[in-house]
Order: sequence, then structure tokens, then C-alpha cells
Amino acid sequence: MLIDKITLKDFRIYQGVNEVSFLHAPEKNVTVIAGNNGFGKTTFLTSLVWCFYGKLMVDVDYRYKREIYESGGYKRFCRKTINKATWESPSKEKLKNELEISFGKEKSNIQEQLDLLNTFSVSILISDIFIPSVPCNKVEIKRSFNVETEDEKVEILIDGRVNELTKEVGSEIFIHDFIMPKEIAKFFFFDAEKIVSLAEIRTVDEKRELSRAYSEVLGIKKYEDLKRNLENLRLRLRNSQASGEDKLQLEKVNKEIQSAEKLQKYFLETIESKREEFLRKREESEKLQEKLIREGSTITLEELNDLKLLKENASRENQVANQQFKDFIELAPFAIAFKKMQRVNNQLLLEEENQASELSAEFIKTKINAIERIIEERKEELAISKEAKEKLSKVLLSELLSSGDKNFKPLLEFNKEQTNRFRSLIDNIETSYSERFRALTQDMRVKQSTMRIIVNKLSNAESKEDDLVIQEIRKAKMKIDEELAKIEEEIISLKVRSETNLNDLKILYKRQSELSKKVNIALADVQKDETAARLIKELTVFLKKLKDKKKESLESKILSELQQLMHKKQFIERVEVILEKDLLDIEFYDSDGRVINKDGLSKGEQQLYATALLKALVEESNIKFPIFIDSPLQKFDHQHATNIIKDFYPTISEQVILLPLLEKELTQKEYQNLYPLVSKAYLIKNSTKDKSYFEECRPTELFNSLKFVANV
Repeated sequence: MLIDKITLKDFRIYQGVNEVSFLHAPEKNVTVIAGNNGFGKTTFLTSLVWCFYGKLMVDVDYRYKREIYESGGYKRFCRKTINKATWESPSKEKLKNELEISFGKEKSNIQEQLDLLNTFSVSILISDIFIPSVPCNKVEIKRSFNVETEDEKVEILIDGRVNELTKEVGSEIFIHDFIMPKEIAKFFFFDAEKIVSLAEIRTVDEKRELSRAYSEVLGIKKYEDLKRNLENLRLRLRNSQASGEDKLQLEKVNKEIQSAEKLQKYFLETIESKREEFLRKREESEKLQEKLIREGSTITLEELNDLKLLKENASRENQVANQQFKDFIELAPFAIAFKKMQRVNNQLLLEEENQASELSAEFIKTKINAIERIIEERKEELAISKEAKEKLSKVLLSELLSSGDKNFKPLLEFNKEQTNRFRSLIDNIETSYSERFRALTQDMRVKQSTMRIIVNKLSNAESKEDDLVIQEIRKAKMKIDEELAKIEEEIISLKVRSETNLNDLKILYKRQSELSKKVNIALADVQKDETAARLIKELTVFLKKLKDKKKESLESKILSELQQLMHKKQFIERVEVILEKDLLDIEFYDSDGRVINKDGLSKGEQQLYATALLKALVEESNIKFPIFIDSPLQKFDHQHATNIIKDFYPTISEQVILLPLLEKELTQKEYQNLYPLVSKAYLIKNSTKDKSYFEECRPTELFNSLKFVANV
């Protein structure tokens, strides 16, 4: 699957129609689209995700979810997405006036012009695509949104025509089944700077989300869905044939399940609605806060925004530092009791020595007996008397056999894994714990001091409380803040009720399963039930084998990629993918079998790990789709960057699109190494604050074109 052309119309900073076309050459699979900060590289990436998934882009990556929530919901997000210059175009007012005094065809033409100014869109033309039972060369997907009417439209053309398949299944299912499921899109459209989040997965929700993506990308989910459908079929068969008391109970449970499912849907929809209301109110509160500061302070709006941004960044850094501090505190009891831990370690060594002694004693006795037999057989040749032979045996026994304590009793009896984990913990505390803890506490003091300074500046900015205007604004803000607090309480209450209802549902599902096993099935349905049972059993065995196979393959690929990309070739000796129900985690082990703490990796190493994981998943998925990478080579040193260019970009996909900031995220020297792979190059240029556009340049002239633009 390859992308031939991308067309943006009035999408954020890209005013008017802007096109990017791609050249397909097997040996030159890289396209570079470069631009300065703020010119629209990340916007370009966002436009592609929006084109494919629309409001479902919240499920692609957390940053899209956050952006939509902070906008006050999807429709508000779209209202902010249309190009500002087009939206505020003077010609719109003129057309609106003409519309009111026109009739018939003229009125329709004016309305079309207005709709064009009110609509932004993104179109993607795809080639080399396979759709079962539908012969095709190209598929075009176009999503548009009219900001005035809030109507969204998705058009899917197969070889330039509307196809019955797209009408029948709908655009969302078509894109999910034949282009790419939204659950795995983050692995194909990613910001290299933010992909580090893959290496920082800690919470249960994050592990569950990674597990879902893992199941989807490796093709496991479709078999799990099939198994679930077969289980539901057996439930329906039993439900239809139930009789007597069991039937009454089953009907009652089914009704309770339907009611609980409706209630759960209501809870989720209400929570979503309350969140959007909360975001709208928060936006109003923030605007009033800005008014307060402007009325009570001499600082400009730009300075205010800078202060708010500093506060947000400082707050985020404090949260990260606090989380790290909590992680360190968890180890504090072990650090305090370090002498006792050393005693435990000494006990472990004694037990290991005693165990080794017991294992070797029998072996040594066997060898001594063998020596005695040889001496006996060759006693005439060696001329050794019986007394000398006995003395030699005693010397060998006393010197070779351990004089260990025969009455020694082990206290710990750790297995190998427990011993390795204990040694890893004690090494961590003994070597770097105290230094890292001191550095962290010092860093926290600096961050807290910075936060206090910023908060004081913001507080001083609104200190003029006696002004009547400020008092009125303050009252309005307090009222909205009270409403915000109330909405937040309602959301928490709804979440608690939703979780309780979900637990009740699980109990009902279990009860339904138990009752369905008791009922008798009619003869006509026996064969169906037996077939379904057999298939479920076979699928269970198959899924176990498939998961084990994919697990081993993924472990091997991640390790191979890491060893290929990293300087320290023997730093990671083994990779383990841990699958527990619906959770997934990944552990690294060194050559001594000790777990490597991923938090201890540098940002560059974390990005290498995330890159290796991404490549392993993409290769295992067998999904042929272009890879878009924003901020490539960020945080990499020269050697790592060379490894990425040489070993990652040529093999990750048949089509790779890089969106770098030249000289910072891709230097001229690095580009020289990349150049043999580059088929096309574009510069994103900016003519006004509301208008960016793509300009193609020869790959050999990319940096010269940038310097020319900088000198103009």
C-alpha cells in the first residue's frame, strides 16, 4: 500500500489547496518534508489522522484526545481547524449579502461559493492496495467538514468511482478493515519525540492499551472475536431451547443484562457530555482569568500566555519528579535496612556454597575411587605399598572434599529468579541509589522553587482587588468555578456508578454462562452446538500457540533491533514480553540475568527502545503502509543517528515520510548519509502567519533552498 498524493484544503495553517505528491522507487523509499517550527509539520501529520478517522482520532493517540477535549469537544475542535484567513475572509460577508437578494440558480452558485469558504478538507490517494473480491488500482479517501453547518462528509472512491462495498459497510469499517485499524495507527503516524511514551508505560491502563494494540497489530484480535462470537452463539442456542425454571431464570438474567448494558451506555454518554461541558466552562473561566490579569496588571497578553505555559510545564515536570520520588521511596525501606540485606546476601552466598559443596562431594569421591582402582591395577609398576596408598587416599579426601558444615540448614531457599531479582535490587541500592536520590531531591527543590516564583508572578498580576470591574469579573469567575467543581463531582460520581454497574455486569455474564450450561438443546441444534464447542476448543489451543509464537518472534525482533541500533551491543542480553490476561509489559535483562530498569535508560536509549518496538510490531503485523515520522533523529547522537539512517529507514516500510526541523533534527551531514534513499524533497514555506505551503525542491538542493529562504 502506497500513498500517491495528499491534498489539504484550508486545514489550519495551510490556506487554500495544497498538494504533496510522492514518487515510488524501491531503492529510494524516503520523502523529506522539512520546515521550521510553527510552519505546519505536526499539522500535516494531524491532517492525515483526521482524514482517516475523524472523531475516532481520540482512540489513535492520547495527544489527539487531549487536543479535542481541550477544544471543548470534536465539533469545537473542527471549528478551530479551518484556516483563520479563509474563515475571516472579507469576501464571505459580501457573498452573504448577495445571497439574501439573489434567486434560483444564482443563489445556488453563491451558496456553493460560501460552502467552499466554510469547508476544510483532506484527501489521500492510495495505490497498490488489495481489497478482496474488488479489483482496484487506486482508492481515494476524502473527509470534509463544513464549519457553518457542522456537517462532516466522507467520500471513498475506488478507481475514481463510488463502490457499493463502501456504501454497504460504511466508511469507518472500510478504513478499519482495508486500510488500517485505528488501534495501530500510532505506529504508522508518530512523533519521534513523543514515541518515547512507549518506553514509559507503567500504569495498568497503559499496559492494557498496549495489549489491545498488540492483539490488533499481530492479528490476534480477529481470532479472539471469532471465539467470542461462537461462545455467544452457544448462549443463544441454549437460551432459545431453555425450559422450566432454568428458562425463567435465564430470561430474568438476560433482561437484567440488557438493562445493565443500557445503563452502562447511559453512564458513558453522560460522562462524555459532562466532560465537554466541563471543558467549555473551563475555557470561560480561563478567559475571565485573563481579563482579571489584564485589568489588574501591566503585563501583556503574550507575557500572560508565556507565564501560563511556564506554569503548565513546571507543573508537568513536578508531576514527573513526584512520580520518580514515589518510585525511590518504594525502595527506601530496603536502603534503610541495607545492612540486613547484606546479611541476607551473605546467607544466600553460604547457601549457594553449601549447595555447590553437596553437589560436588559425590563427584570427587567417585574420582578418588577411580584413582584408587588405577593404583591397585598398577601397584607393581608404581611400587606403592598398601600403607602409602591408604595415606594418599586420606590426603586426597581431606584436601579435595569441602569441610562444610554437615549440620548446615538453609533459611532462604531462593530459586534462581528470586536470587537474580534480589541481587538486582541490592546492586541498585549499593551503586547508584543514593546518588540518584540526592540528585532527584535537589532537582525537586529547584522545580518547586521555580513553581513558587511563577505562581507568585501570576498572583501579583491579579492583586488589584478593589477595582469594581475586577470585582464583577471575580464574581462571574467564582460562579463558573463553582459550576466546574459541581460538574467534576458529578463526573466522579458517574464514574463510580459506572464501575459498580460494570462489576454487576460481569457477575451477570457469569450467571448467564452458568445457567446456559444447564438447559437442554433441541436435537436440531445439537450439531450446531457441538460444532461451536469443537471450534471454541480448537481456537483456544490455536490462540495459545499463536500468542506464544508471536511472543517469541516479537522478543527476538526487539532484541535484534536494539542490538543493531545501540552502541552498547551487549547491554541488553534478553527481552521478555510478559502477557497476563489483558495486560502487556516488556522487560530487559542483562548478561547476568538481572532486570534492567527502563527508567534508568537515557532519553536517547528510551527512544531507541520505542523505535525497536515499533519496527518489530510493524514487521510482525505484515501491514504494508507508509510510515510518517515527525521530529526524526531527535535526542540521538551521531552514531545512533547513523544507525537509524542505515538500518531503520530503508527497511521499516516501502514508503517513509520524514518531517524534520533541518539542522536540529536532521543535520546536513546526516542528510548526506540519507540522500541515497531520498526520492523527493519538499520545504514547508510560510508567507503570512495564517498561510503555509509546500514547495518541491531537488533532493540535492534541500539545504541550499533552506539557506536561500533564510537569507531572503
